[in-house]
Amino acid sequence: MKYLSIVLSVLLINTSASGAMSPRFYETEILGNWICKDIWPGYSAFEMIRYKKDGTWNSFGELLVDFPIEEKKVKVRYSALGTGLWEIEDQNLVSMIDYIKVTNRNNPWLDDYFNMEEQFTLNDKKSEKIVVLSDDYINLQPSSGKPYECYKVEI
Repeated sequence: MKYLSIVLSVLLINTSASGAMSPRFYETEILGNWICKDIWPGYSAFEMIRYKKDGTWNSFGELLVDFPIEEKKVKVRYSALGTGLWEIEDQNLVSMIDYIKVTNRNNPWLDDYFNMEEQFTLNDKKSEKIVVLSDDYINLQPSSGKPYECYKVEI
């Protein structure tokens, strides 16, 4: 009988652990509103993104970029609005942008030389590995670049 109890306990633990790793777990946990930040030298991005049950997302945020102009750097502030689709594949968040609007907020003359909106590719799937996901925190690893993090918020 003791052997049966041990086997059942191990089976229950393994079932619980594998359930936590299922795509359904990720799909459920990711729903809601997230504040994300991505910071590099000369670049900062802050975004509020809402993942919806129907597989769509929408977001708004701000980008701060240092542009080298002659011998000094100009800090350019952009606002961004976007929408798209999302899904879970294995332990990856796969998303696609279907609309984006980027507006230069403080140096519009720079748009004659560089259009930030053109840096985003529409209708192209992007996969990011879910490194950590809890009920209020996610850490994502893009295929190139460093990981970034998001915190769940209630609104």
